[in-house]
Amino acid sequence: MNNSLINHPNQETIPEVLAVIPTMDVVVFPNMIVPLLVLDEKIIKGVNQALEESKLIFLLAAKDSIESQDSIGTNDLYQVGTIATIMRLIKVPEGGIKILVQGVGKGIAQDIVTHDDILQAHIKPIDVEITDPELLQPQIRSIKAVAEKMASAGHSFSPDFHIILSKMQDPEKIADFVLSHLNLTVEQGQQLLEVQNQQELLESIYLHLNQEIEVAEIQEKIRSNARDAMNRAQKEYYLREQIRAIKQELGEDDLEEIEEMHEKLTALPVSNEIKEEISRQISRLERTAPDSLEATVTRNYLEWIFAIPWGVETQDNLEIAHAKKILDEDHFGLKEIKERILDFISVRNLKQDGFAPILCFVGPPGTGKTSLGKSIAKSLGRKYSRISLGGVKDEAEIRGHRRTYVGAMPGRFVQALRKAESCNPLIVIDELDKIGSDFRGDPSAAMLEVLDPQQNNTFYDNYLGIPLDLSKVMFIATANNLETIPEPLRDRLEIIELSGYTLDEKVNIAKMHLIQKAIADTGLDSSKISIPDEVIADMVANYTRESGVRQLERLLRKLCSKEARSLVEKNTHLAFTTENIEDHLGAKRFLDEDADHKDQVGISNGLAWTPYGGDIIKIETVLMPGSGKLLLTGQLGDVMKESAQAAVSYARANTEKFGINNDLFKTHDLHIHVPAGAIPKDGPSAGITMLTSILSALTKRPVSAQFAMTGELNLRGEVMPIGGLKEKVLAAKRNNLSCVIAPYKNRNDLKDLDSVTEGIDIIWVQHADEVIDRVLAKVVDTVIDEAVDPLPEKEIDATIIADANKS
Repeated sequence: MNNSLINHPNQETIPEVLAVIPTMDVVVFPNMIVPLLVLDEKIIKGVNQALEESKLIFLLAAKDSIESQDSIGTNDLYQVGTIATIMRLIKVPEGGIKILVQGVGKGIAQDIVTHDDILQAHIKPIDVEITDPELLQPQIRSIKAVAEKMASAGHSFSPDFHIILSKMQDPEKIADFVLSHLNLTVEQGQQLLEVQNQQELLESIYLHLNQEIEVAEIQEKIRSNARDAMNRAQKEYYLREQIRAIKQELGEDDLEEIEEMHEKLTALPVSNEIKEEISRQISRLERTAPDSLEATVTRNYLEWIFAIPWGVETQDNLEIAHAKKILDEDHFGLKEIKERILDFISVRNLKQDGFAPILCFVGPPGTGKTSLGKSIAKSLGRKYSRISLGGVKDEAEIRGHRRTYVGAMPGRFVQALRKAESCNPLIVIDELDKIGSDFRGDPSAAMLEVLDPQQNNTFYDNYLGIPLDLSKVMFIATANNLETIPEPLRDRLEIIELSGYTLDEKVNIAKMHLIQKAIADTGLDSSKISIPDEVIADMVANYTRESGVRQLERLLRKLCSKEARSLVEKNTHLAFTTENIEDHLGAKRFLDEDADHKDQVGISNGLAWTPYGGDIIKIETVLMPGSGKLLLTGQLGDVMKESAQAAVSYARANTEKFGINNDLFKTHDLHIHVPAGAIPKDGPSAGITMLTSILSALTKRPVSAQFAMTGELNLRGEVMPIGGLKEKVLAAKRNNLSCVIAPYKNRNDLKDLDSVTEGIDIIWVQHADEVIDRVLAKVVDTVIDEAVDPLPEKEIDATIIADANKS
């Protein structure tokens, strides 16, 4: 890159031969500075040679008849051109160069030749005939007068064009200044370049300035005509509005629509207060211009008002046998919910105008909460609508937006009534526990009015602005976790808990519902495919350890897809067995090692409750030399940490009872870890599990791996009640554990749940000593002192454990 500026040379220093640079669509005049883009290699070579020598080049304009993409011959160039000096050169990344040139003088190409791949020409400079400045004054004054006229009319080339020109006196500079602003074609510019007399040049410039004024005046006339046309259009619009107003006064405009609204209002079974408000809105619509924004808003509001099914009700089917049949066909088990629906139907048989119950089904995902609502609507013969509140953070989603906002709409419950076309539908409120809140309000607070039988008969929607009766609607809410539902809202709900399904229940659900659905989804013939019960049980135990049946449904659909592929490719049917199930579903996802079935020191099986069902957790404890510290890892919450501290305190307070040297707590550290460290854990129910693990580490007595336990521990060693016992027992059964130790005060939680307790022993305990005596093996002649480090974990003879458990 060469950025240095060079001075203009005298004519004596101009070489006879210069590199020729063709210019497209532009004519360069002397003293004019112009950037040029050069892409041709021959031209670039000539520019480079000129930079090494005199830095002078010869610019020749190409004729208008040449297209930019065509190659240019020497006959396509004008003979008269401009001698220019190269001021700057910049290389372009895409190839080629950019040069900044300034005209020095005029010249004529006597002949153009190619030498060493460089386009060159023999140049003869042209001397411009100098005229006496006094003789040029008339032309100069004429040019300045035209420039002033252009400035006054607002057609000047630039804001300061007239000011600069008025201060210039040199004829040559005036000509150069005006030429740099004129919009000339190549032919017009070439004609001015070939003029060799100053007076003739100034006269030509004057003529071109006059042409610019004429063009500007024509453009202004066109713009004026366009403005007049727009004014006429506005005038016509105004007249049309007057005609529309006259027609409205005559009753010939929108009369049918207004009359239809009045007729609908008369037929609406609503109170006089509501009718007055609707009538007021209709009157406002009559007085408003039909095309105005306010008319659009009012019309949309009235359309929503008349779309609500005021007084439209479906007749409930109150036959208990019919309802029971529908519920049993659609869902297996769920005895408590079915009994509640049958109770409601019985009450309706005796009292038609009673309040509809507001139920809340709480349970893990995939247990059929949402689909159960649809079955209840089917059994009652009611219209069905569903509202999902998961992630809703705006109160206006419940109460609606005020009509002052652009795009305002009623809340979701009004929309649900319109969609159901009934004022007594069954509405399922899905994911009630996942409502959020932010600066726009708290939707759960707005739900208090919706779900309160004493208030929802006059529910107020911000968009409607009138009371709406929701008392005839049957609401069924679903949730995974009650803890996230605010207490005032929870108080308005009748809670019915859905626990996870047992193995037998899942097998029956698959046989009655899931297999038929999977066959229908894959286009198979139900009589040609068979999935035995033992295969379903194998899938439940080894592929889908879940509380619900969604994953089981996916696996059954996958098996049906395999059957469909076999039919299409080989025209044969598949036989599914427990031996070949892995060929179709892959390796088993859950193995027996997930829960410890091997007795080990310091490791005990605990039971946890999650919103998605019960689960097995391991509590691991190791004893190591230290200074008596207690280390807790596994992302434990504050309550769980306190449970661990309480367990350690109980163990230290009863060292003599358990045969532990008290000095161990001073010379060794205890490290308690709960695996799956990425998952947060909290709650008090792991108290006895932690105590068992701690005592096992301190006494070197292994823990029986056939036991899973749950229960809160206090400092006196009493086992306190916990929650979620059913889910925890099901988790133990899924992991093939034989015994569950639970608090005695929870014994009523499993009453009448024979399907849950079948196949597993439930041991009720009141004190921690009962737990320790059962699960810790009694190893004979085991001596613990402070100088001995913990022994490595090893298997203990099963006969010793059995004898210990019997004792």
